[in-house]
Amino acid sequence: MHKIHHRLNTDHYHIQQLLDCFGYEIDCYDFDSKRSADLEIILSALDYIQTYPEKWHHPAENIIYDRLLKKQVSQSTLIKQLQSEHEKIFQATKKLQEMFDHVAEDCIIPADQLLTRSRDYIQLQSQHVEKENEHIYPLMHTAFSEDEWHEIEDEIKTQNDPLFDIPSKKEYHHLYRHIMDMEKSKQN
Repeated sequence: MHKIHHRLNTDHYHIQQLLDCFGYEIDCYDFDSKRSADLEIILSALDYIQTYPEKWHHPAENIIYDRLLKKQVSQSTLIKQLQSEHEKIFQATKKLQEMFDHVAEDCIIPADQLLTRSRDYIQLQSQHVEKENEHIYPLMHTAFSEDEWHEIEDEIKTQNDPLFDIPSKKEYHHLYRHIMDMEKSKQN
């Protein structure tokens, strides 16, 4: 597996971890919840999505998807759908970020609205990743020669993941610790 392909696979694993963490915090807005949401974690998760997946992961996939479309692969319709979902996810992230920014500014937003939009967002992201993992990522593995991967590598400038590679921002450090603690609790 080429290192770009490996990186994208790793990103998907990390994105799912992030979505699990985000979902855990969002569940606090449920009427029956016994705990309060950690707004810092929610805002940090949304900031991260806008910082890394939206600025590196999806653009990298789009470059690869364009190359797959030029090969006229049988999954072309799905690839076009996934590319349009990248824009839909971008817009949904932006709207959700704005909503939680309002919460942070003490604006009143009904909890059921926060819960519904957030859960819809998590579902959109999860289904998107699942389709890519099931249908397109295996295709990426077989569709390109080593030379083509090198061309792709030249076109895609790699970037470190600011949460999982080098938690550099203070709020990402807190988010990273939160995700790792959740992972530990799953294993126990």
